[in-house]
Amino acid sequence: MKYHFIAIEGSIGAGKTTLAHLLSKKLNARLILEQFAISDYVFSKCLLFAKVNLPDDEFRLYQKLFDIFQQQIIFPDILIYLHSPVQKLQQNIKKRNREYEQNIPDEYLFNIQETYTSYIKHHNIKTIFIDASNADFLDNEKHLQVVLDALKSDLDEGQHFFTLP
Repeated sequence: MKYHFIAIEGSIGAGKTTLAHLLSKKLNARLILEQFAISDYVFSKCLLFAKVNLPDDEFRLYQKLFDIFQQQIIFPDILIYLHSPVQKLQQNIKKRNREYEQNIPDEYLFNIQETYTSYIKHHNIKTIFIDASNADFLDNEKHLQVVLDALKSDLDEGQHFFTLP
């Protein structure tokens, strides 16, 4: 595998943890899961959530501090971004039944997705962008194979879009 640090991102309920477990098994890779009480493995994610949740003046202050810390951070070799419609995200959230997630408004999920995609496009991050509208990585081997094939392909910087069969 040519990538040493693969990060998986997407909105709440997109299927990140499921895909991470499956990839770690298939690639015989070390799995490091996000723990909700600490910062993320894609440090920029903190900035994205700050942009959605903080008032403008507080966000500008946060961004100044972020810019200082960012110089010390190791970034992933490639990002896998799972994009699903808000309705699908809400279905997944309801299915996994975490009480603290049950009342997340659609608008919030939409804003998170818009912020992610804007950030990825503006920073030219090497990204495998998966339309996860019908994703079933657990029960449909072809869906997982799309991701594995994408990781094996020779990708340039920027976004590379893949649709699941």
